[in-house]
Amino acid sequence: MSLLLETLRRHASARPEQIALSDDHRHITYAELPALVADKAEQLHDSHCRVLGIQADNSADWVLWDLATMAAGVTCVPLPDFFTRQQTAHVIQSAGIDHLVTAQGLEPTGITDAVEFPPETAKITFTSGTTGTPKGVCLSQHGVEQVAQSLLTVIGAQHAADHLSVLPLAILLENVAGVYSTLLAGARCHLYSLPQIGMGNPFQPDFHSLILNMTKHRITSAILVPELLRGLTWTLKQIEMRLPGLRFLAVGGSKVSPALLLQAQALGLPVYEGYGLSECGSVVSLNTPASAAIGSTGKVLPHIRLHCDNAGEIIIDNPALLGYLHGDRQTGAFATGDLGHLDANGFLHISGRRKNLLITSFGRNVSPEWVESALLNQPEIAQAVVYGDAQPWLGALLVPSAPQADLNAVVQRANASLPEYAKVRAFHPIAPLTPEDGMLTGTGRPRREAIANRYRDLIQQEEQQA
Repeated sequence: MSLLLETLRRHASARPEQIALSDDHRHITYAELPALVADKAEQLHDSHCRVLGIQADNSADWVLWDLATMAAGVTCVPLPDFFTRQQTAHVIQSAGIDHLVTAQGLEPTGITDAVEFPPETAKITFTSGTTGTPKGVCLSQHGVEQVAQSLLTVIGAQHAADHLSVLPLAILLENVAGVYSTLLAGARCHLYSLPQIGMGNPFQPDFHSLILNMTKHRITSAILVPELLRGLTWTLKQIEMRLPGLRFLAVGGSKVSPALLLQAQALGLPVYEGYGLSECGSVVSLNTPASAAIGSTGKVLPHIRLHCDNAGEIIIDNPALLGYLHGDRQTGAFATGDLGHLDANGFLHISGRRKNLLITSFGRNVSPEWVESALLNQPEIAQAVVYGDAQPWLGALLVPSAPQADLNAVVQRANASLPEYAKVRAFHPIAPLTPEDGMLTGTGRPRREAIANRYRDLIQQEEQQA
């Protein structure tokens, strides 16, 4: 029995009038929720659905279909709207999605051949990572529910009242940490259409609309990626407004600048950085109101066993990962590829990716994420990608926040916080990097190989001048 579904049944008895799901069209109480889930589960059964893809905007219906797959024993495959048509077609074919939920409802895809999954695969989340072909991560129901339960334990139910899904529900972080944790707490999920809350284009958000909706619906919690936190903080400062109703604002998906966290906190935003992986069901560690340290990603969730090996790589001993689609099944510990350490107080610090390490011609190992964080601490820099493998110095491709920014002065300020071997000696302003042009992943991480290929001539020219 699913922990989440069993908890929803208890909520239906204990708090029947409490609203569980709200969207642009309706409110659904906890008393109504089990029957609505059961109805959709019956539709899946009658359709002989084995694998359901959900390709739709945020809504209460999205969550109902997701919960119905748990009740019906159907594998759920969320489809992010930032995937290209080719990527989406690849996911549908490779996962054997035989039915698809869209704005038009439940429809067959015409795929009849079953795809073999690891046993107990409840959800397959696809991440494009640093390559263009989405990779399917097979997760167990128990694994993702453990994450949601642990989050509720460390954050506390007192912070759960009205959660707004700012990120697409197809993103595992929002799906599990946002919705599942809120429902376990017996609180309310606000699931409005993304264009309605200013997130129709997540890379050009309308922060005024987002702030208006957060105020209107008295939102107490939300999850953001760093760039959204940056935009929200800047907009609140410009319009001299605050969001006093917020109790918990999680930020994750990529490294967060400590300076940005301090700026957000100065505006009264209760922001807490975390770290996670799809292979671990989304969240691995998190700062909380009861235990926080800026510069860290918080303490490891209570259900997770984690250690760092001699090379500094983070190893998870009990991931939610069952295996990769069309790949090897997961057995034993999982090597994350992330570098970091646990400090004396148990806070996890992330220093970068093992495969991204730059080794200078002086033999120094430098994580580009570390240097990029120092650059992104400067408000005049919106995006930064550092290079310099096998070179005597490091260079950076920079996207200015404003055209009049004095990048030379900005880089000097960033260098002041770095040791000699990690200072940036050359830089070049470039156009913004986006997922649409293939330079970023859907969650905003740089595709380093693609960026290096695009700017290869520029980088090589600078290397020759060194």
